Parts: sequence; C-alpha cells; structure tokens
Amino acid sequence: MNLVRRLACLALLLSPTLFAAPAAQAGPFEFHSDFWLNLHHFLYEQASSHAKRTSDLAGDEKIAWDKALAFYRQTMVTHDLLFDPHMQAIDTELAEDETLPKLVVNGTDGALWDTLNSVAPIYRSHWWPAHDQANSNYIAAALPLIQHYGPTFIKQLTAAYETSWPKDPIRVDVSEYANWAGAYTYTYGWSRIHEIVSSSDDANLGNAALEVLFHEATHGIVPSKSGRLADQISLASKTHGVQTPKDLSHIFIFYTAGELARRDLPTGYLPYAEKKRLYQDEWARWHSSIAVYWMQHLDGTLSLNDAVNKVVEETGKKLGK
Repeated sequence: MNLVRRLACLALLLSPTLFAAPAAQAGPFEFHSDFWLNLHHFLYEQASSHAKRTSDLAGDEKIAWDKALAFYRQTMVTHDLLFDPHMQAIDTELAEDETLPKLVVNGTDGALWDTLNSVAPIYRSHWWPAHDQANSNYIAAALPLIQHYGPTFIKQLTAAYETSWPKDPIRVDVSEYANWAGAYTYTYGWSRIHEIVSSSDDANLGNAALEVLFHEATHGIVPSKSGRLADQISLASKTHGVQTPKDLSHIFIFYTAGELARRDLPTGYLPYAEKKRLYQDEWARWHSSIAVYWMQHLDGTLSLNDAVNKVVEETGKKLGK
C-alpha cells in the first residue's frame, strides 16, 4: 500500500463513513460487502447487453451515469470477469481498497478508477443502501449454515479429494451482481482463495448458500490441471483411450458439493446443478457414471483412483471413446 493510500485510510479511520463494516467471519470464510467492488460489478452488469436497465436518473446524474456505462461497454464487458487476468486484478485491487472513501488513481487503471470515482456518489445515493442491505442479509443467512455444517463439510470435502484445507481465510465478496453464473472464484496461488457471490441470484439463496460457498472454495483446493483428481483423470484417460472434457473436474465439483449438501441439509434439498439443469448432453453422460462410482467413493467403498478410473472407463464405453 503506497503512502497516499495509507493517508486516505487514516483519514477514513478518523471520520464517519458510509462504507462497509468490518468483515463477518464464520469457519473458513471471511465475508465482505465492498462498496467499490459492488459498484464495479453493478456497472458491468448494467453495461452488459443482457442486463435490465434500472436507471431512473435525470439531469447531470444521468449524464454521468450514462458516460460510465459507455466506458464499461467499450472497455469492460468484452472481458470475462473470471477468466481475464486483468479483470481478476481489478477485483483484487478493489478488495484491497475496500475502506477508501475515494480510489487513488494509478497509471494502469486510471481511466477506470476515474470512472468509478465519478459515479460513486450517484451509486451511494440511489442503489448502494439496498445492495448493501441485500448483501448483509445474505451474509446473516449464511453464517449459521457455515457455523453448523461447515466443520463436517470441510472433513467430507478434504476426504473426498484427499487434500488439505487452506489455512488462510477465504475471502467472500458478496455483491449484487457477480457474473453470468452467479458466483465465481479465483486464487492467488495455493491457499489464497477469493470468491465473488451474488446476493440477488435466487440459486445462491437460502440453504443453497452452503453448497455454493463450498463449491466455490473447492476450486481453490482442487485445481483443474493438477492435483489428485486431475492427475487421476489424466491417467484414466490415457489408460482407456478416452477423450475427457476439459471441465470434467468441474462436473465432479458440482456433483460432490451438491451431494454432500443433499446429505447434510434437511430432507428435500435440491443440488444447484440439478436445479439449474446442468446435467444435459455431454455432462449428462458423465454425470450418470459419476453418480454411480464417485458416489461409492463418497460412501467410502471405492478409492479416489478406482472411482475416477471407473467413471472414465464406463463413460468412454457410452461415448464410443
């Protein structure tokens, strides 16, 4: 943190603020309702072609907001919030700047920072109170779920993937809009995990928060290209001559978090992937094998290696390799 930012933080501590309260924490998760990250994601959402226009602004406020939307349409929405490294860097910087009353303009993202500063008063006046309240409601509902089911969920996940849980807290930024999927995660290297979760997506609400939060955390402990699961998928693919999809580990993650949530939560819980009908076409064929052999692994009757091997072998037969 540079000197200017340190001075800004000091000024903030010495004066009243409308910004987010200190993070709430439960189990491995540290929850935040970050003004700047929410503003950035809200502008991204509104500038996207699929977003609903909710602005009833007039006069100078409308001019300033429309200018900001034009900037986002030209420079932001063409970049994926999850897969573009620069967009990840922006999320990271805004998380670090959470308590600043005004962003300190830097050379790399100066135009973006200027844009966010220019419409911050408008967002704070018209949308932020409702968004912050929705975020706070989401956090308040998630905390008891994490406290009650979290320790068991961690034991189940680490046993399933034969890995350890990260020591560092997992930062969860709760935002009115996350991305098209409703939530996403990226890491800064092993053990540093950053989740962004939407407080307005119905699929994330209620008991589903438990599955969604641990699903996203799993991306930090189960890399798609390395580790026990990925290595065994690669080995089984070569052994049986099966072309496996690049996102096969993601199907395992969806199934595992969903099945564990179904087991742990009250009767009648419907996992996210089933609710969203994600098991279709190619995913459906892989899911049918995972539901047999990976289920046996979760039950403790089949090892990880044997379960993955059987999933790849059996699905390969269905696909004709």
